[in-house]
Amino acid sequence: MAELIRPQARKALNRWRGTLIACGVMVLGVYWSLTAFGALKWLGWVLIVIGASLLWTALQRARFRAEGEGPGVVQVVEGEIRYFGPRGGGFAALDTIAALSLGAGGDSWLIESLGGEVLVIPRAAAGAEELFDLFASLPGLNMTTLLRILAQDSVPRAQTIWRRNLAALLT
Repeated sequence: MAELIRPQARKALNRWRGTLIACGVMVLGVYWSLTAFGALKWLGWVLIVIGASLLWTALQRARFRAEGEGPGVVQVVEGEIRYFGPRGGGFAALDTIAALSLGAGGDSWLIESLGGEVLVIPRAAAGAEELFDLFASLPGLNMTTLLRILAQDSVPRAQTIWRRNLAALLT
């Protein structure tokens, strides 16, 4: 069955699957709210609200994903980023991240730890979409700003997206 769908179409469907599911939930909600009676009608309105919130999150996740296949594998386990690449790798715990930057060209994440080490992770590495939730949990990170920077056509130099407030750590 999978052979019936071209690889490019399969990748596009995979990238936008959350958006498609959210739209399906909203369509079911609209159908029930317009055609049903009683509790099912009210459940339809609830599905519309749930579908809208799912759609918002799914659109952000789809914009976060990078196209193509990059080198290496990313794992996020209990608040720790693990990157295994062909020329090295490393790890960074959430509470030790000092800064998050987008590398020149926009094809890699630069994660600086409090100790000064920098972990370079290609945006298109396998499992890199798991970084979305971890980045969203960084205190004070504006995901809208991050997605706006990712949408730029070219990033001529590394751009710092987030920096930890070190003064708060000292008090």
